[in-house]
Order: sequence, then structure tokens, then C-alpha cells
Amino acid sequence: MNWGYRIMLVYIAFVLAMLGMVYVSSRQTNEMQDENYYVKELAYQQVIDGKNNLQQLDEELSLTDSADMVKIRIPAAAAQNITDGKIYFLRPSDEKKDLHLALKPDAEGIQLIPGSLLSKGLYTVQLSWKSNNQLFYSEQSFNAQ
Repeated sequence: MNWGYRIMLVYIAFVLAMLGMVYVSSRQTNEMQDENYYVKELAYQQVIDGKNNLQQLDEELSLTDSADMVKIRIPAAAAQNITDGKIYFLRPSDEKKDLHLALKPDAEGIQLIPGSLLSKGLYTVQLSWKSNNQLFYSEQSFNAQ
């Protein structure tokens, strides 16, 4: 085989590789974690304050998964008079599997969420609430069973 055929084969392989990359990149989705990221970035000081308020408590927030329920336990000092409480289960791989709920714990600061609402996999759980005019915020990874 002479050098002319080799150059032609290199060009053909290059074009096929480029077409393959175009095809693969056109099949990718470009989902954002949050559509309103800019507005939330401007209000991020509230998140910092909420994290600091939660860290100052004696107890820690806990998130546990059993076979059929997800149990969220809010520290007693932060579970009194909760207003404007939100729970976000954010699925980084597929925003269609995100779950948004109101935070309404019982008198002991426990809220149970049916495990059937979540698909198996990794979630980022964001909890935010106001208790006794103080903001609280928690964000942690959670692997749903």
C-alpha cells in the first residue's frame, strides 16, 4: 500500500471519529441542578447563617433510611415552632426524580417519608426551615435504598 492510500485512510478515520463525537454529544442532556441558581446565589448569606445556626445546636440533624421509610430527625431546639420548612431531594443524574416536600415534623422533631417516593440512588438532601425567627439549613448526600 502506498503512502497516498494511507493518508486517505487517516482522513477517513478522522472524519468518522468526528461524526461519532458529534453523535454522542448530541445525545447528552444538559440539565441544570437548579434553574434559579443566580437568584439563589444572591441570597446565599441566608444559607450560611442557617448552617451556622444548625452547627451551634447540641444535637445533630439525622437522616436515616430503612426498608420502607426515610426518617428525618430535627434537633429538639430547632424543631419548635417551625415555619416555612422545605425538604428537597435532588437527584443529580435526573431532575425528573427530584422530590420537593414540606417540612412538618411531629412533636419529637421526626418526619417520616415513604421510601416509595424515591428511586434507588444518590440524592442531595437540602432542608431549610425557620424556627423561633432563626433560619436553619442542612445539606447532605443521601443514598436511597
